Amino acid sequence: MKVVAFVLFVCAMLFASAHGFAQEARRAGTVRLQTTTGGRGPIELRAGKDGYTGELAIANEGKEPLILSRIAIRGDAADPRVPPKVTARLLEGSLPVTIAPGTSRKAVVQWTPDKTTKQRQLFGHVVVTSSDEQSGEVALGIRAQLPGLLGPLEGHLLSFLLALPLIGAIVVFALRAVGKKGERAPQVVASIVLGVQTFIALYIYRGFNSEVSRMDGTDGLQFVEHGVWVRRLSLELFLGVDGISAAMLVLVSIITWLAIVSERGLPQGAPGYHAAILVLDGSVIGALSAQDAFLFVLFAALAISSTSLLAGAWTGESTDRRATLRVAIPGALAIFFLLIAVIATARHADPTFLVDGTKVTTTFSIPELSRVAFGAKDATFLALPLSKIAFVLVVAASVFFLAGFPAHGWMNGALASAPTATGVIIAAGIPAIGVCALLRLGCSVLPEGMRWASGVIVALGAVTAAFGALATLAQTDLRRIAACATTSHAGFVLLGAGSLTPQGMSGAIVIGTTRILACGVFLLLAGTIADRVRTRDVTRLVGFGSQMPGWSLALGAAALAQAGVLGLAGAWGPLLAVVGALPSYAPLAITAALALVVIAGAHISALSRVAFGTIDPSWERSAVLEPFGGRLPDLTAREWLCIAPLATLIVVLGVWPAPVINVTTGTVRDLASSVSGPGPDTIAER
Repeated sequence: MKVVAFVLFVCAMLFASAHGFAQEARRAGTVRLQTTTGGRGPIELRAGKDGYTGELAIANEGKEPLILSRIAIRGDAADPRVPPKVTARLLEGSLPVTIAPGTSRKAVVQWTPDKTTKQRQLFGHVVVTSSDEQSGEVALGIRAQLPGLLGPLEGHLLSFLLALPLIGAIVVFALRAVGKKGERAPQVVASIVLGVQTFIALYIYRGFNSEVSRMDGTDGLQFVEHGVWVRRLSLELFLGVDGISAAMLVLVSIITWLAIVSERGLPQGAPGYHAAILVLDGSVIGALSAQDAFLFVLFAALAISSTSLLAGAWTGESTDRRATLRVAIPGALAIFFLLIAVIATARHADPTFLVDGTKVTTTFSIPELSRVAFGAKDATFLALPLSKIAFVLVVAASVFFLAGFPAHGWMNGALASAPTATGVIIAAGIPAIGVCALLRLGCSVLPEGMRWASGVIVALGAVTAAFGALATLAQTDLRRIAACATTSHAGFVLLGAGSLTPQGMSGAIVIGTTRILACGVFLLLAGTIADRVRTRDVTRLVGFGSQMPGWSLALGAAALAQAGVLGLAGAWGPLLAVVGALPSYAPLAITAALALVVIAGAHISALSRVAFGTIDPSWERSAVLEPFGGRLPDLTAREWLCIAPLATLIVVLGVWPAPVINVTTGTVRDLASSVSGPGPDTIAER
């Protein structure tokens, strides 16, 4: 018993000593930041006569006085996290100041934007340094929104853009559940939803300032929405538009909307079909605007799941299961690679703050991860350099999404068997996700990996471009031609990104944008001819141009744009990619340029058959043309309404590419700065 008593006495003394040390450590007081209403934040800065202002309370929750030594806006001249002219100060008095136990002092944050201010939003943190060494530097989030035409909706456009198709999918099923079984009802709902989405995307594009970069604050992003999602896991709902996604959001929305509107024959199970289309559209929009890496992976996974379902459930063939697996298995592997890379990089992030000011040691925020020097930290994964391993995983996933060599087979199968609208959005949306993965994660977050593997990426791009071009020569099915052209486009995206030059990176973004337009129109026209004659084989479509001049003219514009022929929209991306790669990788750039010649030849060969050949007389006696009086009907008014604006846009952007090139300016500047090595002669300055 004496021994037990002695042990208890020693434990009590140790506890008292530890408690005394803790009290000594807390003698300076305990700092806590909160809004004036007692909330977590962020603080919403309100408009007033002196700009936008907001207040916060700095409280001392300890039992000793707290000395407040610094109040500032997070960031510095080299890394301005907020727009210019944002200040923070005590509401009354000056620093340093002592805060008595149980009391608080108010501070005010002020933003005075003027005509030179490029950003229309402010997202950042006010940081406070005090004598509370245990808490260290603490922060509270701040945000502000300049007024716009849409009023309160101005700060929530992306969530509205994202929610619309998902709500539309729910409405489609709800109509089915309440007995609305009209076969056109799901199509009408989808058309209305996608029409509104297109209007919002156009508004976002109109308001996007192409000159904004990270030096203008808010991480160079616009139309930002930022909130805490799962605090314990450091997950955030972080959406924003950059130069990569600004034009893509518009074209994905337009092409999906017109693909749905142009549909004539609906597949069986129309509610499920249109709901899946809307979910795929929403997931692509989400991935294009996600600025949280985990959120990006989540949307990409949802897109692959929807694509797998659409590729297998509505093919009209007996190989539905194989069509699903052809997308699902490699897609799941790509998502797995992305998830591993994202988690591994997040674990080695620098300490930072969530949007509300919560201090965290792990973050999935893409802008925050792009500030981490993984090489300087000697971060490893599986005993190998993290920046290299994670980059390899990101590139492997990106190649799948882009349908690049050797992960190109899934696109060929999906486009060959899927309904027209399904094929259009798959070809438009999934490669766009690949562009975002390669540039946002590969270049911005892992620039050390990109510099390390740039030569390999350029070589892979040249091989992919050449492979896609040669494969196009062997195709006679219009959809398979589009699939092979998509593979060739993937090669130019890789070529431009791997060049590490502003021209090359701009080319990667531009081709990722213009191919949505060219490939989408090409697939829509392939669908219209298949609806009429039940074939897409150009060897059987010989001479159709004589009876379908409008269709053949639009097909010619789409095909030549898809092939990168000068004078049409699809030429500028490959041209910029080749120009960017030429100084450092001349043989590979020349190989890619020759691939353009080959793919152009393949498309011109197919077009010459269709437009200038002699039509087989047997078509006049064909049963498929009996409803049309034995003649091939040209595009209907409804089809013209969908295709003519897109075909015109292909020509206009070919002559005047500024709307798709200029929009990349600020983001390309940031990407080039990221991948440039340290030193005075960086790529960004060339």
